[in-house]
Amino acid sequence: MKVNVDLRLKDVPGQLVLALEPISANGGNIVGVVHHRDVVVGGHITVNVTFEIKSDKILERILEIWKEREIDVARLGSIYETISIEYLLVGDITTGELNNIVKEIESMEDLESINIRYSVSHLSNGKAAFLIGKVRKRETSERIEELLNVKAQEHGFLVIRSLGD
Repeated sequence: MKVNVDLRLKDVPGQLVLALEPISANGGNIVGVVHHRDVVVGGHITVNVTFEIKSDKILERILEIWKEREIDVARLGSIYETISIEYLLVGDITTGELNNIVKEIESMEDLESINIRYSVSHLSNGKAAFLIGKVRKRETSERIEELLNVKAQEHGFLVIRSLGD
């Protein structure tokens, strides 16, 4: 997970190192640091830090260390990178089956968004659905692909995955 935090540090030498050290000591990877050295308010400066860590538990440990070191966390937010998913479903897919697929996908963790476009041609009796969305983990996109492939085998439609990802 990616974390973005604004820290209020005392305007004295060594405070930046004191603030950054717990991140690397706990296996984190610092992506960016913006040091607002020119703005001093109440003897404190603001430093914006973006870093990657593997779990919420690690974040909790870093926050504990900052508290022990009297480093003020002014703002804390998680940044999730998303993975795009795009699938074209072609064949005899009914709206009922499409609704079932969407419900199963919506129940998955780490789903950011899902959008379905459904098309029916009465002249050629063709049906197609375009499924696009975003997920936070590669594993979730893999689970969606597995689900679609199983449903395609059960109901006789074709699944075409986007070549983009």
